Amino acid sequence: MNERTVAELQDMLEKGKTSSEQLIRDYLHHIEMRNPSLNALGDVNHHAIFEARALDSERRQKGKRSRLHGIPILVKDNILTYDTMRTTANAKVFESLYAPYDATIIKKLRAAGAIILAKASLSEFAYYMSKTTMPSGFGALFGQVAHPYDKTVDPLGSSTGSAVGVAADLAPVSIGTETNGSLISPATANSIVSIKPTLGLVSRHGIIPVSSMQDTAGPMSKTVLDCAIVLDLIKGHDEHDATTSMIPTGEAQDYLSACDASIEGLRIGLLNFKDHEPKEEEASLQKEAKEALESAGAIIKPVVHDYDLPDNTLTLTPEMHRDMNVFLRTIKGHSEVETLLDLIRYNHADRRRRIPHGQGRFIEAQGCDHRLSDPAYLKARRETDQAVQRFIKLFETHDVDVLMTTKITGYAPVGGLPVITVPAEAFKNKMPTGMLFIGRHFEESTLFGVASSYERLSKKRVPPVFSTTEKK
Repeated sequence: MNERTVAELQDMLEKGKTSSEQLIRDYLHHIEMRNPSLNALGDVNHHAIFEARALDSERRQKGKRSRLHGIPILVKDNILTYDTMRTTANAKVFESLYAPYDATIIKKLRAAGAIILAKASLSEFAYYMSKTTMPSGFGALFGQVAHPYDKTVDPLGSSTGSAVGVAADLAPVSIGTETNGSLISPATANSIVSIKPTLGLVSRHGIIPVSSMQDTAGPMSKTVLDCAIVLDLIKGHDEHDATTSMIPTGEAQDYLSACDASIEGLRIGLLNFKDHEPKEEEASLQKEAKEALESAGAIIKPVVHDYDLPDNTLTLTPEMHRDMNVFLRTIKGHSEVETLLDLIRYNHADRRRRIPHGQGRFIEAQGCDHRLSDPAYLKARRETDQAVQRFIKLFETHDVDVLMTTKITGYAPVGGLPVITVPAEAFKNKMPTGMLFIGRHFEESTLFGVASSYERLSKKRVPPVFSTTEKK
């Protein structure tokens, strides 16, 4: 089976050219052949074929529920699923954790008729546990995720398995999570598309946290349109997550129509940073993107900013102490630990197997005031917020609708701004680059428009090559 997008698969399903059951069998075959060398997945849903049959029957009798009806999807293994698959965070402590409830976004996916095919592996505890040499994509439970293009390249984290799974076509789309770069970095490294949505657009209820001030889930796919399809179905208000109350009322954004919209007159700021001049290849890619988008009618303006974002760990670490304890209460009775301190002690009891790279972040977090009243934390939070506001002001001072850059920075995730990455070059030099588009809060439709235009004009993604007998 050649690579297919969600849009293409749904068209095939509607025309009767395939069935959901056949899709599941095809992707399970991909998993069987490719995952042993990639180690991108945790548990696989062995009920998926039965779910597909039921959804095929429903399609025949009632029609499809949504554009994801009968479509397989991978879900990062820090998102709770109430089924036969575990939620492990790639950690020994959750080796036997069968979640007592579905995360809100899982409920939305199931209601849309999506089939959760497998849990995607990740950097243990979303890469916020060790302070030493733990590789991205590694966890004590499932081990190391490998890059699908070149095993010597860092696949980046923490949504490593979610990115690799899509790049290797183990499923057409996946869900990852990000605190600071964990969607955008692995998507860029694996030559796929991802959007980190505005903080508050997607519920985090039922997701193992780092910090509720920055965490969000988001889709990963081969195309901008597929990300739009998934985001449209997982967004929305949730009484269990107060940040979703920030979603503006009124007319809802139409992400799918935005992907086909003209960008004539759209003002785009080409963002670079003082003392961080783009390398020759980056400059070439920026020039190429500028010329392509100008040919579509966009107005490109140079924007230079003095990078001034403080060390993000100064706020994340205390916030983790609070938010991890809150989360652990929701799975009480289903896990061996009930607090962050319990977790630290559990790991310490068998350090060699459970924490081969240490747990310095956990220990540091445990030493922080979980009430977030420490003067050092308050100072760091204030300085971080001020830096974010200076960055957001760029939209106004330069009169632009979108910022475009080849630099992955913390401004969008720390500031809760939406950002999309699109492959900017074919994977060729072990240093893949994405073109990032950053928008204002809750203006995802604008981002989908410019990112989709860039994708059509550039067409940079090239799939990895797999042997027909690959199974190592």
